[in-house]
Amino acid sequence: MASKTSAADVLARFPGPVTLHPSLKKWGLMFAGCAVFAITGEAMIRNGALTGWFVLIFFGLGMLVGAVAMLPGAAALTLDATGFEVTSFYRRSRTRWQDATGFIAARILPARLRSVLFNDAGHTGTLSMINAAFAGRNGALPDTYGLRAEDLAQLMAQWRERAAGTVGFVG
Repeated sequence: MASKTSAADVLARFPGPVTLHPSLKKWGLMFAGCAVFAITGEAMIRNGALTGWFVLIFFGLGMLVGAVAMLPGAAALTLDATGFEVTSFYRRSRTRWQDATGFIAARILPARLRSVLFNDAGHTGTLSMINAAFAGRNGALPDTYGLRAEDLAQLMAQWRERAAGTVGFVG
């Protein structure tokens, strides 16, 4: 789905399925930025600075993350009447609408990027409790899929409301 698609356009396609993809521009910029710093690290190494290895490895891994995120099928968010599926680095995770509540857009520090957070009743382990204590919610979407975080949070909440009106929804 193109990044120019609005949340209202997506919501109009209920009950779906509708698949959103991350912004290639965002991941391409991450890749390019990390490449600049990785090259700087390599230059530091050539000039005898051992800290260049840290710079090269850290930003080289950032380049790898950016490159994989841009591959077809590596990342997506699919919405349908029963829940949503997140694909991140080819790993899929499904959440039922009745288990997902409280969608909000929030700034997570130290990255300062806006993310969509939510409560997931299906996750009850120690990591979920730590996430809830730290961020106020125990679940998060890994991307905003070409939308503003506020628009995606609203879309998720409205899609869930529509799903609540369907047969078989418990919650």
